[in-house]
Amino acid sequence: MFVLVSDAGDGNGVRATITEPENLKQLHAEFRRVDDETAARALRDTGIGVVDGDHAWLKTSALRAAGNGSAEWMAGFDAMLAYAASNGWASADGSQVRAHIVRSS
Repeated sequence: MFVLVSDAGDGNGVRATITEPENLKQLHAEFRRVDDETAARALRDTGIGVVDGDHAWLKTSALRAAGNGSAEWMAGFDAMLAYAASNGWASADGSQVRAHIVRSS
């Protein structure tokens, strides 16, 4: 699972979307062809998260909503969040998870 923030180049502006929700073995935010300020605005405007330096704090509710809702997926998602929390990559209340940012052009 990752959050893609990109300029599609079709005149419709910058989009932030949750991609590959079935992959619960990795989590990151990818900024493709956008600067950090523009990406931060897209994340904030879509309600997915916020930028904090080289990391994004992503709302777990938004990530959860992107899944298929199956019991198997929910168990995997909860395990991913537990792993993140055990490494200090989650907010104290569990509402956000920290993801590194990959920047590409």
